[in-house]
Amino acid sequence: MEESVFGRLMAFTIVIIAMAALIMRAQLSAPDYGGDVGLAMWGLMRFFTILTNALVVIILAFHLLHEPQSASRLAGITLAIGIVGVVYHLLLANLNDLVGIEILIDHALHTIVPLMMFIWWAGFAPKTALSRLSPIRWMVWPVGYAVYAVLRGIMDGQYPYFFLNLDELGWEGLGLSVAQFLVAFLIAGYALFGLALVLKRYSANPG
Repeated sequence: MEESVFGRLMAFTIVIIAMAALIMRAQLSAPDYGGDVGLAMWGLMRFFTILTNALVVIILAFHLLHEPQSASRLAGITLAIGIVGVVYHLLLANLNDLVGIEILIDHALHTIVPLMMFIWWAGFAPKTALSRLSPIRWMVWPVGYAVYAVLRGIMDGQYPYFFLNLDELGWEGLGLSVAQFLVAFLIAGYALFGLALVLKRYSANPG
């Protein structure tokens, strides 16, 4: 199915919003890293939110540059950025004390991009190649991130989220916390897969 001009424009808008928010977040964090924006970005790259928004930028940019991404990859990144929004608003939003432009950047990364990405995926992304195994494949990203975040935390003593804090949870608590997160991710993945089936059926029989 040929993607409409509006669909491409929406995807481009998502890329611009996510990229601008990432750059501005690094610039605002730079004073904590001696004014070095590069070091600030490296510090921020411990967070699932930052890395997943960056993946949104990369995947959609390739998609727009006449290198269409697979249905599974587009659905997988939609799931991941959706989890960013849900986890933030359920568990993390009240932990932040933000003011001014920080509030806008925060909502861009945690609310606007996830919502726009879901709407774009529902309306314009291909869904024909998805299978019952797709949600399992989508688990590669959260599993890889959890390993990365914990290993990085072990090395520098800074954990990105309380539910990945080995120092506070211990190995048993960390294992339980990660397992809960991954089970929730898998359930959400199968919910997205089910929605894809419904949307595919509707697009084939709009009447």
